[in-house]
Amino acid sequence: MANQLDRWVANNSISPLRQFLQMRDPFESFLADFVNMNPRVATSDVDCYPTSEVSDEGNHYLLKVDLPGIAKDHVKIEADKDSLMIHAERREEKKTDTKKKYLSEVYYGSYERTFTLPGPIDDKKIDAKFENGVLTISVPKTEVLKTKQIQIQ
Repeated sequence: MANQLDRWVANNSISPLRQFLQMRDPFESFLADFVNMNPRVATSDVDCYPTSEVSDEGNHYLLKVDLPGIAKDHVKIEADKDSLMIHAERREEKKTDTKKKYLSEVYYGSYERTFTLPGPIDDKKIDAKFENGVLTISVPKTEVLKTKQIQIQ
């Protein structure tokens, strides 16, 4: 069917689909390049996000974030209304030896991730633990603030 459509557009000089079909080929090749790209190459110039898991545990949300190789004092957590922001930094060790490095797939730099939770949270009772490179955060839920209707007198 695509070939028939291509022929119809080619035979009709005034066609709104002509420009769309001309854009299709570069877009398809871009997608093919992106899908077939090595993930390490794809993320070399962009921020890397640590793997994470968010679950609803009834009265609280539980977040687990993998932060391997990051020191506890290089992690910062902020809460605001219904979101949680995690900032972390993995610093490269400076060595004085003259050995050559042949391969490094380790990401050094800053991580920043914001999680928007399904409802409001109690930011005064958040509990965070950092053990074996895994940051575990328990975020208590709070009651949904209801809109108060004001009567006009």
